[in-house]
Amino acid sequence: MSHVETQSLAEPTMSGVVIALRPTSGGAEIQLPKTGHRWIVGSALTCDIVIADPCVSQIHCIVERQEGGGLVVRDHKSRNGTSVDGNPVEGAELRVGSYLTIGRTTLVALAGLTRGPRRAVELLRGRDPVLRTTIDQALRAAPTDCNVLVVGETGTGKDLLARAIHEGSRRVREPFVAVNCGAIPRELIGSELFGHDKGSFTGAHTDREGYFVEAHGGTLFLDEIGELPLELQPNLLRVLETRRVRRVGGAAERAVDVRIVAATNRLDGLGTDAARIRLDLYHRVATVVLALPPLRERMADLPDLVESILDELAAEHGTHRLTEDAWTALGHYDWPGNVRELRHAIARAVALGDTELGPRDFFPELGGGPGRHGIGMSPALPDPDSLPPYEAMLRSAMEQALRTQGSIRAAAEHLGMPKSTFADKAKAWGLFPRRRPPRGTPGTRR
Repeated sequence: MSHVETQSLAEPTMSGVVIALRPTSGGAEIQLPKTGHRWIVGSALTCDIVIADPCVSQIHCIVERQEGGGLVVRDHKSRNGTSVDGNPVEGAELRVGSYLTIGRTTLVALAGLTRGPRRAVELLRGRDPVLRTTIDQALRAAPTDCNVLVVGETGTGKDLLARAIHEGSRRVREPFVAVNCGAIPRELIGSELFGHDKGSFTGAHTDREGYFVEAHGGTLFLDEIGELPLELQPNLLRVLETRRVRRVGGAAERAVDVRIVAATNRLDGLGTDAARIRLDLYHRVATVVLALPPLRERMADLPDLVESILDELAAEHGTHRLTEDAWTALGHYDWPGNVRELRHAIARAVALGDTELGPRDFFPELGGGPGRHGIGMSPALPDPDSLPPYEAMLRSAMEQALRTQGSIRAAAEHLGMPKSTFADKAKAWGLFPRRRPPRGTPGTRR
């Protein structure tokens, strides 16, 4: 991604008539006839649309088709209320791309006609419980104006989650400015963020507004905020506290109204004095902290992710299917670059491979079949019997904790270890089970 990207989302991201509602947490779409109709939505089995959610009233709301095809939703004196795009409503239009929230369930309105760019939340694919919880928290935080810090490894979708927060906020019709802090030259950080006056430094031939002013009224996404030099972070902190910016070389200050969403993959010591983000700055940007799991911790989502990416590429490259060995190779790889790396691997495979894709199409560096180690496959693991006594004892305890607790996070907490340390050691000692797509995974799309 370039170091800055500006997007205005003033118009709906899809066009056409709403014909379906899809749960954001996964599940079957609810198809709606295009002709005039009225649907009762609730948890009672007699409703036209039954939502299995204990926080949904028996009769929660009414959805009606209006002349011209538009939808209107009306709350039916429900216990927990009805919201559209994060705003509580008694009655409101439900447009294509809108989010209808009842109880703990959020439904996105879909069109069957020509689609424009897809909303970010639609691109955050997966049914993993940790991922869905994070997305749900993001949608709940979106209507507020609190600052958000998204943490996760490179390629997990931090930029998409930031866009989803913006799209669900009251600022959706204002700019979304994404800045890659790690791509800005050190000597230009102040100028890029806050602007500069003409002649304030060599090369400043004209006045320039910074990204804070460009994002005025909207959302400023500071990607990889941990890459900002520590000595320059107080300047950013001052702007966040005063909501005023002064251009480099300038004397006057300017008020800015910006919602901050920051992201970092620098997780070591986060929230302490040892972190790459100053503690005072961390507390300013981390009103809400959202953590995206790496792909290796949600490998059950791999088949859906692969199929969705293949579908996106089918228009240009045609349909492709994976051999059983290819599925095995993908399932055995740790994906350090996460979904981004997976997407690049699939794009390369369909661009250069045949209709049937094997392991070498995804991992050209393989020296043989999926049973041999090469780039793209897991390295040889140490013999447990060769470990020093303390490490052997720790490995045994970690193996048992993984088996009894069921997840890396829970096992690390059970042993009182940092999650990142636990994960690194578990990977090095071969404690992660080899995963593969479940039997019956579709190999050909129609």
